[in-house]
Amino acid sequence: MTQERIQTQYRLAGPFATRAELEQAIAQTIEAHRRDFFPLLERLVDEGNPGVNLSQEHPPHVLGIELDQNGTQGLAQLSYESNFFEGCLIVDEYERHQLSVPFTLQDNLLIFDVELPIAWNFNN
Repeated sequence: MTQERIQTQYRLAGPFATRAELEQAIAQTIEAHRRDFFPLLERLVDEGNPGVNLSQEHPPHVLGIELDQNGTQGLAQLSYESNFFEGCLIVDEYERHQLSVPFTLQDNLLIFDVELPIAWNFNN
């Protein structure tokens, strides 16, 4: 079985005068492209139960950005919610989750290369 990955890159507007400006630009870029992260987040909330889904009502958002000392690698702290469906009803049961997503910076490119967790499969 081959491991699935999310590999994507985004150009940042730069140059940035301060580290805080760079962190803010990274957070804004992730927020603008949050749908690109849905496959990862959906896989993380998958418990083998088709009733558990990534919440569309409360979209994922960036909690913070951590950069290494060189400013070439970092972690994006994301928050997202899952909810539970029973039949056609959304049970008012939301679970909050947090995730650190690693990234690299090369010039003004923000690069993500993340392995997706293995999908649940109870049929095998």
